[in-house]
Amino acid sequence: MILKHLSIVTPTRLIQDGYLRLEGEKIVEIGEGEYRGAEEAFDREGLIAFPGFIDIHIHGSVGIDFMDAEVSDYPKIADSLYEEGVTTFLATTLTSDFDSLARVCRTVKEVKEQGNVPSLAGIHFEGPYISLKYKGAQNPEFIRDPDIEEFDKLQELSGGNVKYIAMAPEKDGAMEFISHVTKNGVVVAAGHTDATFDDVEEAIKHGLTNTTHTHNAMSPHHHRNPGVVTAAMYFDSLFTEVICDTVHVCPNTLKTFYHVVGPDRFVAITDALKVKHTDLQEFQLFGLDCVRKPDAAYLVSGPLAGSTLSMDQALRNLASITGADPIALAKMTSSNAARSLHLDDIGSIENNKKADLVLLDPDYHVVEVYKNGKKVK
Repeated sequence: MILKHLSIVTPTRLIQDGYLRLEGEKIVEIGEGEYRGAEEAFDREGLIAFPGFIDIHIHGSVGIDFMDAEVSDYPKIADSLYEEGVTTFLATTLTSDFDSLARVCRTVKEVKEQGNVPSLAGIHFEGPYISLKYKGAQNPEFIRDPDIEEFDKLQELSGGNVKYIAMAPEKDGAMEFISHVTKNGVVVAAGHTDATFDDVEEAIKHGLTNTTHTHNAMSPHHHRNPGVVTAAMYFDSLFTEVICDTVHVCPNTLKTFYHVVGPDRFVAITDALKVKHTDLQEFQLFGLDCVRKPDAAYLVSGPLAGSTLSMDQALRNLASITGADPIALAKMTSSNAARSLHLDDIGSIENNKKADLVLLDPDYHVVEVYKNGKKVK
């Protein structure tokens, strides 16, 4: 398949008028200028080719939460995410009991074995090894200390599909836990945490590489008591998730954080809940009553519970607020997430990488989406 007359966002430059040759699942040629080959080419003039968006922190969509999703629900969620340009995602859990996490693990294992949801990259455990102080919308009943044996059982049940865990590195046993899971290929993020700057520095030595929805549910930047936010700004080894809905992090803070961190380790996420792509107004978040408002979702008791954000809206927000160019925007919505998860075959438009593409209009609205070279929107 040849797609011609595209603007193409590569890792190093924006090709103003070019073409892409797709063969099977891969990109095999990136050309500049007029396509002059004999093969039929499809004109996509006026569109911009970005690498498919990667959302490593999403709890559900179309009325379905990953905590209680059935195998048959995953294609429905994946299809809804294609609509916003997401070609790869992690099914994100909540702080809960062992049996509930085990259920998610078994379900994802079965989905992966069936192979009909190629955009599902694995599981993101948000908790249960988090701080009570910064629990956010997590159920405090299930918060506990890191448990290597428990995690290993869950990982076995998942078929090795737990790829990412958000936890509080100040918890008892956290450093040993981080060392253990990272040696086994799991990415660890500091999230829902009251860690100090020094705690984060020590955790990095043990394998910590990410921060979870930075600024939210974590110890803040403070001039005498620096916390996780300060560490996220300082340590160049940390990828920093940010919910880019302008509610969880206000525009001026988002602008400032981007100015400090730059485009190479900023990871846009949605942290979206099951009410995304629905008209639902009231719902439960693993036993906690929530209400949807025009800007986000909230616990009935008041605090933010999560977003209804789409990834294409996140990109538009970042473009408007930070002034980032398309190359930087592609890093924040795709390649940085791929790098943080060690997914070398996606996340950028390059030869021999998978043809995961989102074609956008000049205002960054989704027009077409390709997953593994197949048009899915």
